[in-house]
Amino acid sequence: MLAEKYRPRTFDQIIGQERAIRTLKWHLDTETPTGKVFLIFGPSGSGKTTLTECAARYWGVDDWDIRLVQSAECDVESLRQLDSESYVYGLGQGGRKCYVIDEIHTVTGRAHDRLLSLLEHLPKHVMVCGTTTELDWSDGTMRSRFAKVYTSKIRAEDVARYLEMVAANERLPIPEDPKWAEKLVKYNGLNIRDHLNELPDRLLAGMAA
Repeated sequence: MLAEKYRPRTFDQIIGQERAIRTLKWHLDTETPTGKVFLIFGPSGSGKTTLTECAARYWGVDDWDIRLVQSAECDVESLRQLDSESYVYGLGQGGRKCYVIDEIHTVTGRAHDRLLSLLEHLPKHVMVCGTTTELDWSDGTMRSRFAKVYTSKIRAEDVARYLEMVAANERLPIPEDPKWAEKLVKYNGLNIRDHLNELPDRLLAGMAA
């Protein structure tokens, strides 16, 4: 699918998140005595998980050591195991590794406390990134352990230009209407993943919206 083919792998390939990228680069380039811990806030479809994976690669983490952890898996036992695994070095620069916890705001109860303990003793070669749509997730004690990064809603014109680029690269039939991409975004929203997965069908069928 085109969404996977064009999934960004580096910061340079991400559109519309310049502020978040600047913040991440500053933190990643700054020496710290412990591991890196980020909490990425933003609306659905703004690329939070992709942003964390690109941040991990920028920091020198090998793809093999970027582990996506669903929040439903974050019970006490799995977090205890993750804590133990974190001391094992990865394959990338300096043995670095990364754990990405999607929808981290759903981690509650004893698992919440176990996660807090993990973050307080995070090895220097480990990055933990939590993504969430909930700005007020958790109490101040937990949130204070994270560097905050905010993603923004992608502009419609940026999505349209991106769809035009992909259509040209893939040699898809381009509609005669020069504003076909703008109309597609207007009527079908800003979710780039959905647009890319549906783009071949829409253009091959002669449908721009």
